[in-house]
Amino acid sequence: MPIECAHVRYGSGAGMGQKPDDWRVVPLCREHHSQQHTVGEQTFWKGVDIEALIEAFCKASPKAREIKEAQDK
Repeated sequence: MPIECAHVRYGSGAGMGQKPDDWRVVPLCREHHSQQHTVGEQTFWKGVDIEALIEAFCKASPKAREIKEAQDK
């Protein structure tokens, strides 16, 4: 099943029509990525520590150093 990078606006400060930083993504299958947009992020991520999930994904990335530099700006 294909995996898509799903941007996470929830908690990012980005409003509607604004894309959050490229490091605020998590991998989701197409079905769940679509569901994220359909039900809304607050509902979709309910009960999930999304900040911890994003942090773990960023740390595991081969681009971790570049991500850290972008976060520190």
